[in-house]
Amino acid sequence: LVQRLVSNLVENAVRYNVPGGRVRVALQSLEQGTTLTVDNTGPVVPADQIPRLLQPFRRLGPDRANDGHGHGLGLSIVAAVATAHNASLDIRPNPDGGLHIAVIFPAFRPTLDPYEVQLAG
Repeated sequence: LVQRLVSNLVENAVRYNVPGGRVRVALQSLEQGTTLTVDNTGPVVPADQIPRLLQPFRRLGPDRANDGHGHGLGLSIVAAVATAHNASLDIRPNPDGGLHIAVIFPAFRPTLDPYEVQLAG
């Protein structure tokens, strides 16, 4: 599922970019967790439209509806996978266009003491 999340983010960043634009993918791991960040240069995205883009079959504008690519599911799948992994999303428009998307995965915390073994029965 995480592979699909990464693939959807990168594919969208490339597809909805401007000619000669850039895509930046970064991964940062800290004690609190790991953050995957995908930035692109693209058309301006109004901040109030971002929640809508996380819903299935939604796109930014009608010019994207019949472009022959996808079905408007990319970011809704990203949101579902993030939820399934207890990750949070930070999505905001870049000032000059495009999006900054960060997926913050919490650090893995084992529920058992590493030296404790539970036996059935």
